[in-house]
Amino acid sequence: MLSWLCVLVIVYASLYPFGPWRDQEIAPWAFLWAPRTPYWSAFDVFSNLFGYMPLGFWVTLASLRLGQTQGTGWRGLLVGSGLSLIMEAMQSYLPMRVPSQADWMLNTLGAGLGAGVAQALERRGVLLRYS
Repeated sequence: MLSWLCVLVIVYASLYPFGPWRDQEIAPWAFLWAPRTPYWSAFDVFSNLFGYMPLGFWVTLASLRLGQTQGTGWRGLLVGSGLSLIMEAMQSYLPMRVPSQADWMLNTLGAGLGAGVAQALERRGVLLRYS
């Protein structure tokens, strides 16, 4: 449930202001090979890195709680990376948004960090179990 809440918040934050949608005559994945954006701020780094940490955490924890033992951390990382890739590609249709490979990489790193934290806390028995 919390994973889905994270997805909804990420979709909202990534696609706001939700319009006007238009085809800008570029491939949605063109940002992957575009030059790095010259403007960056600490807020960009912070929001991209820490915005995806909860998603990686909750997806990994849900996998662990479902009894899966293999690939749970990778699952959290891949879900976060895949969602970020889709959100960045969709931003190509919003002139007010700027998709970037740096955002995608930071989002992926954030999801991976969240997944690692979930695994570490679960392994140490810090997280409570409700049955």
